[in-house]
Amino acid sequence: MTLEAALLRPSLFKPVVDALLARLHQRRRRAQRRGAEAAMRDAIRELLLPHPDERRVEARLAQARAGGVPAHDILLAEAMLARHRETREATRGKTHRSRRRRPAGQA
Repeated sequence: MTLEAALLRPSLFKPVVDALLARLHQRRRRAQRRGAEAAMRDAIRELLLPHPDERRVEARLAQARAGGVPAHDILLAEAMLARHRETREATRGKTHRSRRRRPAGQA
């Protein structure tokens, strides 16, 4: 069999192409998993701030869910977000700015 005839037979290329595609899919899944884990870390880090951005946390949790992060990590972050929302509702309007300031010299 000549080289040209061997190159034109698709049965010789299929295993090689299949192996290359499998490797590419494996790399994409690994990259997606790393991105999801980073999103999870970012969501928890955001929730530990004094005034977290809830929409950002929800977006990061959705990304982590799609990437296949373990469920217990997602449940932990969702519980933290729920606790933050409860605390925010309970303390609404109770800031130090709500008290009237007295002019200087009056006690």
